[in-house]
Amino acid sequence: MKKFLLLGLPCILGLGILLALRSPRTTISGTLQESDAKTVYLNEIDHFDYFNNAWALDSTIVAEDGSFTFKSLDLSGKLVSLTTTKFQPFTYQIFTKNPEHYFFGNCEMYFTAIPTLYITDEANINLNWTETRTIDVISSPDQSGALQEKMRSYYLNAKKVEGSKVDYDNKVDHKTNWAEMLKERNFDLENANLKNIDQEATFDNYLYTEIYLLHLNNFLNWYEEHFTEEVNAALQAPKADDFYANIFSGYNNHDWNSKSLEYYKFTERYVNYHMNLQSKSFQNYYTPTPQKRKLAEQVLRGKNKERYLNLLDKQLKNVMQ
Repeated sequence: MKKFLLLGLPCILGLGILLALRSPRTTISGTLQESDAKTVYLNEIDHFDYFNNAWALDSTIVAEDGSFTFKSLDLSGKLVSLTTTKFQPFTYQIFTKNPEHYFFGNCEMYFTAIPTLYITDEANINLNWTETRTIDVISSPDQSGALQEKMRSYYLNAKKVEGSKVDYDNKVDHKTNWAEMLKERNFDLENANLKNIDQEATFDNYLYTEIYLLHLNNFLNWYEEHFTEEVNAALQAPKADDFYANIFSGYNNHDWNSKSLEYYKFTERYVNYHMNLQSKSFQNYYTPTPQKRKLAEQVLRGKNKERYLNLLDKQLKNVMQ
């Protein structure tokens, strides 16, 4: 028996090596300009796992001419950032200390100050990177980072939709504002020209998730601030008022990208909504409790259910410490 196991071991190791070789490998290189930095850090961002301290994936030396390279890394389906100092991702800093603020931040706040990339199967991504005190500038002269420029362009222009009539500053007719939001969302999606949105780990699905759910999250922020009576009425009699049911019906109707900040926010909203139904009163956020975990286990489904429950377990542990 022992001899059989030993004979089978090379086959198992060989299979493992073969699978590793087949995994997409990505090299990120570039030139850092207008910076005295000697090191570039590569960091992973995963909003369903923001208690994970292993967010620093790698580091590399900056050459005298500003060039740097991260060679052949398995980054497929990961959201990563580049920094010249080692610090915890922006959203991790907020969520670990003040998770109740999850619904305030928008992607453009976090993902434009430094280079932020969603990697799929690119073999090489080459960037020119100019570091500034506010919003860094990146470009890809050889177009190997064209998708990353596309994502960055969306974040930089997320609040500059031409002809938008959405009003999130005042209490206006919510049906009119909803219709205008849908027009704005459609404009963003058409402008992004996304094709492959059905497979969870693709770049197109990542950006689709960010755009689609950003608009829902922003509308809900505004609506819940200005229409408290309507919100409470919908929670008191959910069968008579289908406002929330219509919005959250989309939660389980798409394979949303798990690295999307907007998806994490919408997941938290979805759980909070069901907590609100139980209490028949509105809160933006519920502190982690065994009751919240039990309800989340009942209402969530899909591949990210366990990820959210694991996050909730870490939150509970953190609260009890």
